[in-house]
Amino acid sequence: MYRKIESDIRFKGKIKLIGIGVGNSSLEVGYFKKTYDIPFPLFADGDFSIHKKVGAVRTPYFTCIRIKSDGSHEVFYSEVGGAKDADQLMKKLLENSGLL
Repeated sequence: MYRKIESDIRFKGKIKLIGIGVGNSSLEVGYFKKTYDIPFPLFADGDFSIHKKVGAVRTPYFTCIRIKSDGSHEVFYSEVGGAKDADQLMKKLLENSGLL
């Protein structure tokens, strides 16, 4: 999905992806990033502090946030579970975000 976003001029620079390694150390996150060639930022959360701040949800979990021109923000998608079809998920997220 990241590569699709970055290769599309309509979305590049407008959508950012990050990953949070819940319960993982920096070493573990670095290994995962290198092994699976993850091109977007990943953050270690070995002490579960980020995980707790977002409600201690099950993983994987997707949260999509729109940052408005006035600096406020709005969650437009929040759901537990992996994506079975990245193209369908991307279309849904782009429609919900207002970018499509």
